[in-house]
Order: sequence, then structure tokens, then C-alpha cells
Amino acid sequence: MLCRESLRHQHRPLAQGFVMPLALGVSSLLLLGSASIHTLSLQGRLRAAAHQQRATSADRLRSAAQAFAAAAQGPQACLLSLPSMAWEVAPSTCPEADPQLLTSGVVDGESWRLIRWEPSANRGTLLLALDDGRQARVLVRLTQESAVASLAEPQLLGRSGQEDA
Repeated sequence: MLCRESLRHQHRPLAQGFVMPLALGVSSLLLLGSASIHTLSLQGRLRAAAHQQRATSADRLRSAAQAFAAAAQGPQACLLSLPSMAWEVAPSTCPEADPQLLTSGVVDGESWRLIRWEPSANRGTLLLALDDGRQARVLVRLTQESAVASLAEPQLLGRSGQEDA
């Protein structure tokens, strides 16, 4: 009998120390899991915000391209057959045109400026920038009379290196 009691007392101290380490391990796993879920949630929000910002920029640059197309009517349509670098150099080619109408403007309070216009055959490439430095390339389809027929979706190019965001 004495032997049995001494065996019971020997097993008891070994069994008493497993609850605390188990509880610490489980709580650590739960904490790590919740931190991972929180991180994923934050990354998702940041991605959604970046997507929204890109969509807003594309919309503003699309509006600027449409303003360019609207200004490129009438006497200014003559300039579309020349690269923008030649507009000021050869004013005799389009004497009634005002190149300043195509080089900058304001749409919904947002200023835009022309960086470059490069025509080729029945199309052209328009490079525009907003005041915050965001830039886009827009492909423009022209008619036989060098008027704007259609605008493609702007290809966002990011921000220019000279301007601060």
C-alpha cells in the first residue's frame, strides 16, 4: 500500500505543469493569427486606395485629353499635322492657329499641360501632364482633314521626376 501511494504522488507533479505552457502556446498562435489577418486587411485597403487613386488620375488625364481634342478644332486643327516642337518655329504653316490653346488648359479646376504631340499618318501620340506631375500617353486617331476622330484610353506613366507630389 505504501508503494501505491508513493507512485500516485510521483505522477501528480509531472501532470500539473502542462497546462500553463499549453495555454501560452495556444495564445501565441491566436495572437500570430490575428496579426496576420490584420496585416492582410491593411494591405487590401492600401491596394484599394491605390486602385482608386489610379482610376481618379486616369479620369483627370482623360478629361485633359478631351479638352485638348476640343481645342484642336477649327484653325488649331492645322497644327495636328505637325509635331508640337514645330508649332512655334513655323507659324507660317498655320497662320490662323494659336498654339497656346493646345499647350495648356484647366478642366474642373485641374490644370493640365501638353508635354509633346507627335503625329504620324492618320494618328498621333499625345503626352499630357497634370499639375501634380502625373503623366499619360494618349493615342489619337485623326481624320483625313487632321481633325480628332477618337481618343484611346490614357496610358498612365506615373509622375514626372521634376515635380513634387
